[in-house]
Amino acid sequence: MSAQNTNILNKIFESVFYRNSMSKASRISRNSQSLLQLLKNVLNKTQKMGVGGIFDEIRERLVVLGKLIKAYATGEYRDIELKNVVIIIASLVYFLSPIDLLPDIIPVLGFTDDVAFLTFIFRSLGDEIEKFEIWDLNNNKSV
Repeated sequence: MSAQNTNILNKIFESVFYRNSMSKASRISRNSQSLLQLLKNVLNKTQKMGVGGIFDEIRERLVVLGKLIKAYATGEYRDIELKNVVIIIASLVYFLSPIDLLPDIIPVLGFTDDVAFLTFIFRSLGDEIEKFEIWDLNNNKSV
């Protein structure tokens, strides 16, 4: 990870925006309807992101996180620690917030903190995400 990304991540974790995201995530994690609404909002925002390269990769990984959270919300998938669910939800809440460390209204630059943070989450929870993807493949086979 580059020094610039590490610096951005440190600022995110120390920010009021991240603390607010964690607080909201904790409440949202206990309400299936709120989880599903969060996923809908994330999907809408990803459609407004740029295309190609890192944006496509982030979009694909967000779809996987969305499936994981949806399966968790419906009770289909529970093989994940609650703290990791809250971290995923907090990252989605942070991603959705138009006003965060680098406001999204700043063209291109506004997504820098979101991309750095989400990339960190994808890497940090890589084993959990991979475990879910294997579960998902085994449980959603076409007949």
